[in-house]
Amino acid sequence: MKAYLRLFRWPNLLVISLTQILIRYTVILPTLENQGIETGMPEFLFILLVMATLLITAAGYAINDYFDLRVDRINKPDKIVLGKFISRRKAILLHSFFNLTGLLTGTIVSVIIDMWYLSFIFLIIPSLLWLYSIRYKQRFLSGNILVSFMSAFVVVIVWIYEYYNLHITHISPGIRSVNIIVGIYALFAFLSTLAREIIKDIEDLKGDAKTGCRTLPIVMGLRKSKAIIIALQVIIIMFLIAIQFFVLRYELHLLFAYIVLTVQLPIIFLINKIIIAHEKPDYQYLSNFSKFTMMAGVLSMPVLYFYLINGFVIY
Repeated sequence: MKAYLRLFRWPNLLVISLTQILIRYTVILPTLENQGIETGMPEFLFILLVMATLLITAAGYAINDYFDLRVDRINKPDKIVLGKFISRRKAILLHSFFNLTGLLTGTIVSVIIDMWYLSFIFLIIPSLLWLYSIRYKQRFLSGNILVSFMSAFVVVIVWIYEYYNLHITHISPGIRSVNIIVGIYALFAFLSTLAREIIKDIEDLKGDAKTGCRTLPIVMGLRKSKAIIIALQVIIIMFLIAIQFFVLRYELHLLFAYIVLTVQLPIIFLINKIIIAHEKPDYQYLSNFSKFTMMAGVLSMPVLYFYLINGFVIY
C-alpha cells in the first residue's frame, strides 16, 4: 500500500482536494450567498468533480514515473517505486483506469449541469499530462509552464463549474468579486509552481543531463537558473504587496498580517537560501520549503472567509 501511495503522491492529492474544498466553501459560496445568488450545484456533484480531478492527477503521476524511470534511477534511486514494488505494466493499467474513470466522472458532472462540452476538459488535461511526460518535461521551460498551468487550473476548474451551473445573464458585483479572488489564487499558484519546478530541475540536473533533457538549468546554467528563481520570487512578493495595498484599502487587517507573516517573510527566507544553495540536498530543502509557502497561500482562504461571511465584496 505504501508503494501505491508514493506512486500517486498522496500528499499532493490531499493538497489538491483541500484547495478545491477551500476555494468553494470559503470563497465562492460565501461571496455568492452574500449577494443573494444561490448555487445550484449539489454537494454530490462537487464531490464527483473533486474525485475526477484527483483521479486524473493520480494517473498523471503514474505515467510520469513510467517514463521517468531511467532518469529517476540516477536522480533518486532510493525513491523508485516502479520496477521494485509495482510493475511498469500495472502502472500503465492504473493510469488508463484512473484516466477513464476521471473522464467518466467529469462527464457525468458536465451532463447533469447541462454543460456537456465541459467534459472535454477531462479529455484535454490527461492528453496534456501524457505529452508532458513523454515530451515537454524534457524541453526548455515548456514542461515547467505546463505543470504551473495545471496547478493554477486546480483552482479555476471549481469556479468554471460553479459559474456555468449558475446560468447567469450578467456579471454582478458578487460574480466579479469571485472572478478576481479566484484569479489571484490561480496566479499565485502558477508563479509559485513555476519557481518550484525550476528548483526541482536543478535538483535533478545530474540525471537530466545524462538522459539528454533540455531543462532550463542545462540550457542556461546553474547561476542564471538561480537568478530566474529569485526573480520569480521577487515577482511573487511584488504581487503580494499589490494585493496588500488593496487589502488595507478595505481594512482587512487580519488578512494583511497573515500574508506578511506566513507568505512574504518565508519567501524572503527562501530567496536567501537560494542564493547560498550549492549541493543537491540544498535544493531538496528548497523544493520542500516551497511547498510550505504554497500551502500558506492556500490557507489564507479561511482568513479571507472571515471577511466574506460579513459581506465583503470587491467592487
